[in-house]
Amino acid sequence: MSMVFCRGCGKEIHNSAPLCPHCGAPQSQASSAASGSLWLAITGIVLAIFAAICAVQVNSFDHDQLVGGSAIALVALAAGAINLQQKKPGKGISVTAIVVAAVSFLILIGS
Repeated sequence: MSMVFCRGCGKEIHNSAPLCPHCGAPQSQASSAASGSLWLAITGIVLAIFAAICAVQVNSFDHDQLVGGSAIALVALAAGAINLQQKKPGKGISVTAIVVAAVSFLILIGS
């Protein structure tokens, strides 16, 4: 049975205790980069792909397509940026989503 000292009060506790039985202080520092899921990064890349499809098939006379594709690209940009800012897993996916969405947005507003 190995013992460690509490991070809050300094009393000796068991090394597997999630909270100190004396003061209630949490003992493990869960890494925010290791916790979480890829849902935001995947959402960003899927939306960026949709925006890219809109940009490739853009018809400059179809106002709804331009507005819809631009809105999708902006949401993809936001999802990728939020995922990076929160330091969640999927950094590479988020960077890819940001780049694809930005290029798609520029193509759409240039049409």
